Amino acid sequence: MRRILAILMALLSLNVWAIVPAHELKDGAVHMAGVGPDNPVIYDNDWWFDVFDNNYLWARASLGRVDLRANIVSRDMWEWDAGYKYSMQRCIDDANKALTLARSSGLKNIPDIMSGSDEVLRRPASGRIEETVPKSSPGVRKIIEEARKATSEKPLILICGGPLTTAANALLMAPDIADRMIVFDILVSHYGYNGKDGWAAYVVAKKTRYVDWGGRGRGFWDRHSVFVAKDFETLPKTPFCEDMRRLIKSDLGQANQLGDGAPLVWLFNPQCWTGVELHQAAFRGKAVEFTLAKPDEAGDVLVIPKAVTDMRQCHDEFFRVLRDPALFKESATEVN
Repeated sequence: MRRILAILMALLSLNVWAIVPAHELKDGAVHMAGVGPDNPVIYDNDWWFDVFDNNYLWARASLGRVDLRANIVSRDMWEWDAGYKYSMQRCIDDANKALTLARSSGLKNIPDIMSGSDEVLRRPASGRIEETVPKSSPGVRKIIEEARKATSEKPLILICGGPLTTAANALLMAPDIADRMIVFDILVSHYGYNGKDGWAAYVVAKKTRYVDWGGRGRGFWDRHSVFVAKDFETLPKTPFCEDMRRLIKSDLGQANQLGDGAPLVWLFNPQCWTGVELHQAAFRGKAVEFTLAKPDEAGDVLVIPKAVTDMRQCHDEFFRVLRDPALFKESATEVN
């Protein structure tokens, strides 16, 4: 028995197969085994003022309706091979500014910002994942800590809105957490929106349960597809809400719409997603690439195409939380 167990562990470390989240379509909605509103959640993003994700999540935290364990900042990895376009400090400052707006508007139960990974992972010459050199950070250690508190039946949910570097470093430093977490992100395939650290995305796709909204970059959000400026007019005049009104009136806000937040609204309203695809992951050049698995093939990742995303359900779930009358009743600062 010991020999069989040792062989199985060795095969896992060599990554003979990946883990696909157990899932089903029920009443026209996507459900995943052991995943729901009561899972512990860690939020990991690079920028905090180009999307509305943290607004929704922090509103839920303030209302006591999500078990939010940490807010992690991972560096924006765009143009890493030319020395990086943005500094890590700039990303951290962005997150702290967002946190100040939330707390000054009376929101509570929001964890402090902690730093995650600040440089891409390098593919080893051998191409073997287990030979990748990891780098620790407070965010990496927090993921490991919280994942070890979770179970495979009730895993840690890691919602990422940037590169998957911090998640990959955690998996490399603590392989035992692989079956205790599920990672969500969007458009990492083919060097897409959040896929600039391609090797990190490949590590995550191969080493734990991973769900990707958008898949092979077959379309980002369409302008005005989820939100329009009028939607935000009835929110209170707090710094937190005023900034949302500013963003939705900008070209960036109109283009980004729900941004990285597709997994967030689905987690609390499965009707937001009405279908799935099974994909295989491969690493080519400097990118992870997802390709649709054939009916008789095993997959590595679960992909949610934009075409099976219910935009009205996404809209309604977002504002069901932001318009809750209990959210701002103790607002500390209002904008005149």
